[in-house]
Amino acid sequence: MIARLVTTALCAACVVQLATRDPVRIEVVRELAPPAAERPPRLSVIDVAADVAPASVPALVGLRRHEWIKAINDQAPHDDFEAEQMLQALARRGGFLDLTVVQTVGRDAAERRVLMLIH
Repeated sequence: MIARLVTTALCAACVVQLATRDPVRIEVVRELAPPAAERPPRLSVIDVAADVAPASVPALVGLRRHEWIKAINDQAPHDDFEAEQMLQALARRGGFLDLTVVQTVGRDAAERRVLMLIH
């Protein structure tokens, strides 16, 4: 009889504890930045072989969607045609090209650098 009373009292105490306990809140926070696989690298290095023609150097930059060349060796071209002409003119053996590439999507703009080493 005493064992049944003690067992009932312990069960009642557990029910009271569970009823008066603060509720547990689990919150999952998602990362706002896109995964690293979707973001372009901040710096790319392109090694151009010696036998590559200067006319094919602009194609090696590999511009992605919504990207454009903002500066070549810290000189801003006026348009895409001038950027291509500057790349062809500055692509000489033993030199390098420092490109600033900007990606614009909506109001956001991401900038990356491309260093082209020409052998």
